Amino acid sequence: MKRLLYTVAFVALGFATSYAQRPAKNKATAEERAERAAATMQQKLSLNDEQKSKIKQIELDRIKQHDALREKDEAAMKTKFAARKAEMKAHQDKIDAVLTPEQKTKLAASREEMKGKMKERFKERKGRPQKAPKAEEGKE
Repeated sequence: MKRLLYTVAFVALGFATSYAQRPAKNKATAEERAERAAATMQQKLSLNDEQKSKIKQIELDRIKQHDALREKDEAAMKTKFAARKAEMKAHQDKIDAVLTPEQKTKLAASREEMKGKMKERFKERKGRPQKAPKAEEGKE
Protein backbone atom coordinates (compact mmCIF):
# COMPACT_ATOMS: atom_id res chain seq x y z
CA MET A 1 0.00 0.00 0.00
CA LYS A 2 2.86 2.34 0.83
CA ARG A 3 4.43 1.56 -2.50
CA LEU A 4 1.25 2.50 -4.33
CA LEU A 5 0.96 5.72 -2.36
CA TYR A 6 4.57 6.65 -3.11
CA THR A 7 4.09 5.82 -6.79
CA VAL A 8 0.99 8.00 -7.02
CA ALA A 9 2.75 10.83 -5.18
CA PHE A 10 5.77 10.53 -7.47
CA VAL A 11 3.64 10.60 -10.62
CA ALA A 12 1.64 13.58 -9.34
CA LEU A 13 4.80 15.45 -8.45
CA GLY A 14 6.37 14.66 -11.80
CA PHE A 15 3.23 15.73 -13.62
CA ALA A 16 3.02 18.97 -11.66
CA THR A 17 6.66 19.85 -12.21
CA SER A 18 6.49 19.12 -15.92
CA TYR A 19 3.64 21.61 -16.35
CA ALA A 20 4.97 24.32 -14.05
CA GLN A 21 5.05 27.76 -15.60
CA ARG A 22 8.40 28.97 -16.86
CA PRO A 23 9.52 31.93 -18.92
CA ALA A 24 8.66 31.52 -22.60
CA LYS A 25 11.94 33.02 -23.87
CA ASN A 26 14.28 30.90 -21.75
CA LYS A 27 12.88 27.46 -22.27
CA ALA A 28 14.76 25.05 -20.03
CA THR A 29 16.44 22.05 -21.59
CA ALA A 30 15.32 18.55 -20.74
CA GLU A 31 18.36 18.11 -18.49
CA GLU A 32 17.60 21.33 -16.61
CA ARG A 33 13.97 20.32 -16.10
CA ALA A 34 15.00 16.86 -14.88
CA GLU A 35 17.53 18.42 -12.48
CA ARG A 36 14.88 20.81 -11.15
CA ALA A 37 12.41 17.96 -10.60
CA ALA A 38 15.03 15.83 -8.86
CA ALA A 39 16.12 18.75 -6.66
CA THR A 40 12.51 19.38 -5.65
CA MET A 41 12.02 15.74 -4.74
CA GLN A 42 15.32 15.70 -2.87
CA GLN A 43 14.21 18.67 -0.81
CA LYS A 44 10.72 17.34 -0.10
CA LEU A 45 11.62 13.68 0.47
CA SER A 46 15.16 14.00 1.88
CA LEU A 47 16.70 11.88 -0.87
CA ASN A 48 20.36 10.97 -0.73
CA ASP A 49 22.65 11.77 -3.68
CA GLU A 50 22.36 8.29 -5.19
CA GLN A 51 18.55 8.46 -5.10
CA LYS A 52 18.61 11.95 -6.56
CA SER A 53 20.77 10.85 -9.50
CA LYS A 54 18.46 7.90 -10.21
CA ILE A 55 15.37 10.12 -9.98
CA LYS A 56 17.03 12.65 -12.29
CA GLN A 57 17.66 9.94 -14.91
CA ILE A 58 14.08 8.67 -14.62
CA GLU A 59 12.73 12.21 -14.99
CA LEU A 60 15.05 12.87 -17.94
CA ASP A 61 13.76 9.77 -19.74
CA ARG A 62 10.15 10.80 -19.09
CA ILE A 63 10.74 14.38 -20.24
CA LYS A 64 12.45 13.29 -23.46
CA GLN A 65 9.65 10.83 -24.17
CA HIS A 66 7.03 13.51 -23.50
CA ASP A 67 8.82 16.05 -25.72
CA ALA A 68 9.02 13.53 -28.57
CA LEU A 69 5.29 12.84 -28.31
CA ARG A 70 4.52 16.57 -28.23
CA GLU A 71 6.58 17.18 -31.39
CA LYS A 72 4.88 14.25 -33.11
CA ASP A 73 1.44 15.61 -32.17
CA GLU A 74 2.34 19.12 -33.34
CA ALA A 75 3.51 17.79 -36.72
CA ALA A 76 0.30 15.78 -37.11
CA MET A 77 -1.83 18.81 -36.16
CA LYS A 78 -0.03 21.01 -38.69
CA THR A 79 -0.55 18.42 -41.42
CA LYS A 80 -4.26 18.11 -40.61
CA PHE A 81 -4.62 21.89 -40.47
CA ALA A 82 -2.99 22.31 -43.89
CA ALA A 83 -5.24 19.61 -45.39
CA ARG A 84 -8.35 21.17 -43.86
CA LYS A 85 -7.35 24.62 -45.11
CA ALA A 86 -6.88 23.26 -48.64
CA GLU A 87 -10.30 21.58 -48.48
CA MET A 88 -11.94 24.82 -47.33
CA LYS A 89 -10.24 26.79 -50.11
CA ALA A 90 -11.39 24.28 -52.75
CA HIS A 91 -14.93 24.44 -51.36
CA GLN A 92 -14.95 28.25 -51.47
CA ASP A 93 -13.60 28.23 -55.03
CA LYS A 94 -16.38 25.87 -56.16
CA ILE A 95 -19.02 28.11 -54.59
CA ASP A 96 -17.45 31.26 -56.06
CA ALA A 97 -17.54 29.68 -59.54
CA VAL A 98 -21.34 29.40 -59.34
CA LEU A 99 -22.04 32.91 -58.02
CA THR A 100 -22.43 36.18 -59.89
CA PRO A 101 -19.98 39.03 -59.15
CA GLU A 102 -22.61 40.79 -57.01
CA GLN A 103 -23.24 37.62 -55.00
CA LYS A 104 -19.50 37.10 -54.61
CA THR A 105 -19.09 40.55 -53.04
CA LYS A 106 -22.00 39.86 -50.65
CA LEU A 107 -20.50 36.52 -49.69
CA ALA A 108 -17.07 38.11 -49.17
CA ALA A 109 -18.62 40.77 -46.92
CA SER A 110 -20.43 38.05 -44.97
CA ARG A 111 -17.17 36.12 -44.55
CA GLU A 112 -15.37 39.23 -43.30
CA GLU A 113 -18.17 39.90 -40.83
CA MET A 114 -17.91 36.33 -39.57
CA LYS A 115 -14.13 36.69 -39.16
CA GLY A 116 -14.69 39.81 -37.08
CA LYS A 117 -17.18 38.02 -34.86
CA MET A 118 -14.79 35.12 -34.38
CA LYS A 119 -11.97 37.48 -33.42
CA GLU A 120 -14.23 39.12 -30.83
CA ARG A 121 -15.21 35.75 -29.41
CA PHE A 122 -11.56 34.77 -29.22
CA LYS A 123 -10.69 37.96 -27.35
CA GLU A 124 -13.51 37.27 -24.88
CA ARG A 125 -12.30 33.70 -24.36
CA LYS A 126 -8.68 34.71 -23.95
CA GLY A 127 -9.26 36.22 -20.52
CA ARG A 128 -11.25 33.28 -19.17
CA PRO A 129 -9.72 30.07 -17.85
CA GLN A 130 -10.17 27.11 -20.17
CA LYS A 131 -12.68 24.45 -19.17
CA ALA A 132 -12.72 20.90 -20.40
CA PRO A 133 -15.78 20.09 -22.52
CA LYS A 134 -18.43 18.16 -20.64
CA ALA A 135 -19.27 14.75 -22.01
CA GLU A 136 -22.97 14.37 -22.60
CA GLU A 137 -24.24 11.12 -21.19
CA GLY A 138 -26.69 9.07 -23.19
CA LYS A 139 -25.95 10.83 -26.48
CA GLU A 140 -23.80 9.36 -29.19
